[in-house]
Amino acid sequence: MALFVGTSGWSYKEWQPAIYPPGLATADFLRHYATIFTACEINATHYRVPTPDAVARWADAVPDDFRFAVKAHRRLTDRPTLAWTAADVAFFRRFLDALAPLGDKLGPVLIQPADEQVRDDDALDTILDALPAGQPAVFELRHPSWNDPAVTARVADAGACICVTETDGHAPSDLPSGPQLYVRLRGTRYDSSARTAWRDRLAREARQRPVYMIARHEGLPPDDPHAGVAMARWVLTSTANQ
Repeated sequence: MALFVGTSGWSYKEWQPAIYPPGLATADFLRHYATIFTACEINATHYRVPTPDAVARWADAVPDDFRFAVKAHRRLTDRPTLAWTAADVAFFRRFLDALAPLGDKLGPVLIQPADEQVRDDDALDTILDALPAGQPAVFELRHPSWNDPAVTARVADAGACICVTETDGHAPSDLPSGPQLYVRLRGTRYDSSARTAWRDRLAREARQRPVYMIARHEGLPPDDPHAGVAMARWVLTSTANQ
């Protein structure tokens, strides 16, 4: 089963003592995090290209079956138009080169265009064409104009996928096609029915393709198993017991 579960980041002192033991040094948070979770979505890469030493430390702190999802740099997404120039494509390749120390621990690159970026099929094709063979990517396309099965199919055909972002505490009946599935659970509470539905659906999908579930990390109690980091922990624990 290829089920990778975690949150956006790991360096949160407010998770003590629910997740991190009291007294655990901040420098040891990731190593301990990786004993509980199987994935992490890195937000820092959205703001700066990491140094090789930093990336190597991330890789050294986690086991071989752990996966990092990384947010694409804001130069490529925080702009009025999605279209990438040749210089943008070159920057993207340098960005991926910086992540090379992760090796097989590198999961999808999360590309999040700005909310106002309307559908542009030519711009999307430019990005898809820039993806190296074998490098998974996930697109969180927020503007409603992107909501079209043709977009989902085009992205899947290129080896990428459309992100499922859930904010209302529900479990949808349909999930997008693609070589992998990427789900961001941003709701503040998932009742027992919704929580179980998500777990069962993700476990079933993970028998067919790699599945990533990234739970909300901020503004929620770290010991409430109905949302956030504690729910991510519950999903992994209860799936292992199935």
